Amino acid sequence: MSWTQTSQAEGLTPEQLAQLAVLMDRLLPGDARRGIPSAGEVGAANFVSRLLGRTADAYHEISTWRTLYPTALASLDGYALNQFGRPLTGLTQAEVDFVLNGLQVSGLPGIAAADQKTWFKTLLRHCYQGCFGDPRWGGNRGAKMWRAIGYPLLPATEDA
Repeated sequence: MSWTQTSQAEGLTPEQLAQLAVLMDRLLPGDARRGIPSAGEVGAANFVSRLLGRTADAYHEISTWRTLYPTALASLDGYALNQFGRPLTGLTQAEVDFVLNGLQVSGLPGIAAADQKTWFKTLLRHCYQGCFGDPRWGGNRGAKMWRAIGYPLLPATEDA
């Protein structure tokens, strides 16, 4: 399948998708007062899952990400259990922020610092892509983010 063809395949399990959604929703929490949706509202995690569901020939880093995401999510879930006594999906917003801040500065004990830096950069990049990219790739559901920032919709995306 070429990059120009959309994929409906999912690359994450439902549990991994929920874990990723929790993280992304704190990276881009949105602002209801200003009409800015959150990463969760626009399906940024779904973008990643569909990206990982693509064939490896669609993009050279997909096979790396297929290993990275399950490993990173399992490590962060284990950290959450050790630190807070609850899985990643059961943490408060402040606790998720604590995990993300630690990840950003490579400060989570028990996880290699180089891995943390790579994970955070990839997570942040994919969060933005899932929020602001073309809805046909699985994120930016309903072109909500484009509407929120005043990005002009093309006729083909007006019904998105």
